[in-house]
Amino acid sequence: MIKGVIFDLDGTLVRLPIRYEIIFEKLQNLFDTQDEFKPLIPTILEKANNDRELLEQAFDLLCEEETLAANNFKVIDGAIDILNYFKKRNYSLSLVTMQCMKAAKLVLDKMQISELFSSIITRDDSNQRPTQIQKSVEILSLSPDKVMVIGDRIHDVKSAKQVGCSAILFNKDKLHSFEECQVISKLSELAEIDFS
Repeated sequence: MIKGVIFDLDGTLVRLPIRYEIIFEKLQNLFDTQDEFKPLIPTILEKANNDRELLEQAFDLLCEEETLAANNFKVIDGAIDILNYFKKRNYSLSLVTMQCMKAAKLVLDKMQISELFSSIITRDDSNQRPTQIQKSVEILSLSPDKVMVIGDRIHDVKSAKQVGCSAILFNKDKLHSFEECQVISKLSELAEIDFS
């Protein structure tokens, strides 16, 4: 029986208009390279090569752009309703995001939903999704098999499984065939799923 639900933020509850082309350009200047920064976080970690100062500069630059985007985010249809749906049914809620805490707090405060979450784990806490999920599970004081992770990327699903949680992939385009978990195209579909 599921007792806790962990939501991803960007792409699941909101859409952040992050200007990645500007981030990529700034990172190329910072690291003095023309290499692509895709995937973003792993490439930053690789390029920084354990140089804490360089890593901090890269993440500060990223946070600056994320915070700008947080001023213009769009709430995904049904996001607030589904959070309230779970909360009213006494599920413990947690949030994970690869954005910085400053940007995440800005979004959550504007949506007036911060108080719904038992924990908010951001990139500032860990830049590894499995670790973020593990920390959330620990804060919820639940065993992983009692926790459902809802995210918009296959990496969210794989990370959840790695920790021992179940997962649901939120994919607007309704990726029909994905064996690892259930796929939804609207957040409202979560209310129709039996979590017992």
